[in-house]
Amino acid sequence: MMTTYLLDTNYLIYLLDENADKEKRKAVLQEFANLLSSTESKFVLTPLIRYEVLRGITFEENEKFHRLMQALAEFQTLDITNNVSDLAIELYRFDEYSARQAGQHKNLDKRKFDMFHYATAKVNQLPILSKDGDITQIDTLYERLQEQKTS
Repeated sequence: MMTTYLLDTNYLIYLLDENADKEKRKAVLQEFANLLSSTESKFVLTPLIRYEVLRGITFEENEKFHRLMQALAEFQTLDITNNVSDLAIELYRFDEYSARQAGQHKNLDKRKFDMFHYATAKVNQLPILSKDGDITQIDTLYERLQEQKTS
């Protein structure tokens, strides 16, 4: 059975960038190799994930930039649909509401792209490969949102 995974930005950076944290890169490379060898796996990304990976390459690093562009071109790209956008909006608004209700000050802007990545995975029913703790927090937020809707 084929399993399709959405690759999160940080996962791709560890996978493709030789200058990434050595231990995290090693763990991601091992996990990726295991997925390739143990199942029929397909890996996808979105234009937003592609943007996040490539924007971190300085203007002077042309060789690295083109190498990463070629590597990213090997992956299928999913569209960010209105359904994805709507879920990301709903999560963002619920996160802001929840923080306000709890009297917390949150930097929601740092998670706005993660909301789209999570929503893309959820709408397309894909597991997301990530090394970002915010994804787990967004999953918990999603579950709380679902509870809120049913109560």
